[in-house]
Amino acid sequence: MMLKKSPLMRPPVLFALGAVAIILLVYRFGNFREERLVQKFLDELKAGQFQQAYQTWGPTQGYSFKDFMADWGGNGYYGKIGGSRIVKSKTEGTGVVVLVEFDHLKRPVALWVERRARTLAFSPIETLP
Repeated sequence: MMLKKSPLMRPPVLFALGAVAIILLVYRFGNFREERLVQKFLDELKAGQFQQAYQTWGPTQGYSFKDFMADWGGNGYYGKIGGSRIVKSKTEGTGVVVLVEFDHLKRPVALWVERRARTLAFSPIETLP
């Protein structure tokens, strides 16, 4: 037997489709602000604006500008930043882990973005599933 399309079914179906679309958008772009902050940080490093990049990083007493330059400066551990791209991000607790690939490094670097403070740090979680 053939079922007739009921006009009463249209609103719930449209609502369900809309809800699925919203969930997919939140899943895909849920960490957009944090990824954008990491991209801003990388752009500042590429431009040689180390003091500004340090402010974006989020200065602390335990990580001075001298330490920052030893890591991110032109002669630092991560060296001169050339090409880079954000590979993946994942929400973990109060922050977001953002994996960044650098052309001159073999492995991606995991950065931590604290959501409330909007500051960066090296991530305690090195890889993402």
